[in-house]
Amino acid sequence: MKISSAAQMRQIDTDAINVYGIPEIVLMENAGRETANEAIKLCGGSVKKTFCIIAGCGNNGGDGFAAARHLLNERAKVKIFIVGNTEHFTPSAKLNYDILMNMHAEIYQITTERDWNRLQIALTFSDCIIDALLGTGIHGELRENAQKCISILNSCSRPILSVDVPSGINSDTGAINPIAVKATVTLTLGLPKIGLIMYPSCNYTGKIIVNSIGLPHILLSQDSIKQEALDKTFIENHLNKRPRDAYKGSCGKVLVVAGSLCFTGAAVLSSSAVLRIGAGISTLASAESLYDILAAKSTEVMTRPLPEIKPGILGDTALSTLTEMTNDYDAVLIGPGLGRDDETCKMVREFATSINKPLIIDADGIFAFSQAPDELKQIKQTPILTPHFGEMATLLHISIDDLKQNLWEIARKAAEYFNAIFVLKSEKTIIAYPDGNIFVTTVGNAGMATAGSGDVLAGTIAGLVAENSCGNMAAPVGVYLHGLAGDIAAKNGQAGLIASDILNNLPQARKYIDKY
Repeated sequence: MKISSAAQMRQIDTDAINVYGIPEIVLMENAGRETANEAIKLCGGSVKKTFCIIAGCGNNGGDGFAAARHLLNERAKVKIFIVGNTEHFTPSAKLNYDILMNMHAEIYQITTERDWNRLQIALTFSDCIIDALLGTGIHGELRENAQKCISILNSCSRPILSVDVPSGINSDTGAINPIAVKATVTLTLGLPKIGLIMYPSCNYTGKIIVNSIGLPHILLSQDSIKQEALDKTFIENHLNKRPRDAYKGSCGKVLVVAGSLCFTGAAVLSSSAVLRIGAGISTLASAESLYDILAAKSTEVMTRPLPEIKPGILGDTALSTLTEMTNDYDAVLIGPGLGRDDETCKMVREFATSINKPLIIDADGIFAFSQAPDELKQIKQTPILTPHFGEMATLLHISIDDLKQNLWEIARKAAEYFNAIFVLKSEKTIIAYPDGNIFVTTVGNAGMATAGSGDVLAGTIAGLVAENSCGNMAAPVGVYLHGLAGDIAAKNGQAGLIASDILNNLPQARKYIDKY
């Protein structure tokens, strides 16, 4: 499903009004009606139920006013509290406010301490709260009255339905500054907003329900919206089933260049993930002194010893052997646990820029390019890089804080500049393509914050690339299946989940999608 920035959603609204001729008041009416319907569902009915609506003076508040009218018509008891200056109503909000006044609705503008007390009492005896205080346009720290109101809402222990976004969330970044409504349900209008998907705001959204409110589908699906949330439907549309006449050679062959002294686990996990996701052959090439260890740990994965420059460390002596080996493989993964010796880094860069194969670069492979980032542009086929925040910041020579402040835009620019696909691992992994498209995962859990999880992801993506089962969408499909495997593993508990649990559940995750 497409997801939008606040500016993109405003443009969609503008185009619906000016190009398609849909009056703003009609969109607000649709939003109000759907808000009322969802509130009734949340409350288990409307008759003899009390709803408190907290409204601002913008169009988000206008949606709340429209919802209040529909609830009153459904014989609910409704109390409306306005936070803000009623002289600053938007025209559509003012129209819906006037209608409520004509209906003699119970409306209070919060201006005095007595009004705050009345709000707290009303919330205590309400069955459901509708948060229509702030919309998608907030930036910077909230005003004092907004903070006070949100704090009261969060302390009242009643179900809360937020309209479009929970008040206090930055809808573009997911930032909370300094407080936000903790919604039970968020009814987001038109398209989900970027901030709803990201941390920390996704801890505040509750269940997210999307409603188009009558906006033309052509506006909601236009190519200029270059963000998409990964869901089961997306994966089903991009992951082909294995043909009945498949054999190991037709399912893809991956060469994995990984491992070093003290880091053999990363090599085993990544090369095993290649097979667990569905590729036919996985060969692990590593320093010759590690061969006995890796061969003992690897049953289905083939192992290939390489000349080393010192115990457990690869350098230029392995370069010609590796380059020749790539002729027999459909994809190459380099980096997991490979080490950061200067000679190793030099070998990685020379190898990566000399071969003409699909290439996945992880961990220490990415670090190797941080010493000479522009050499990434010399790679013959568009590579897939799988950095976490630290590795991405090191590659770009910026701080992690700077990266987090402008994550999506930096990822977009890096993908375009280096002509690379970036799989930026975090609580909500995003995948940035050189054409500006960004995908964000909707699966995964905190238990996956464990050593080796990234190695499994790199192998998962490499296996899908080699298998060629999802075209150029191997990165987002791999991220989703990896997260889904983690969710399956987490059914036994998140604490104590280890990378091999994710690895072992990759076939189950794929079965969930393609049913083969």
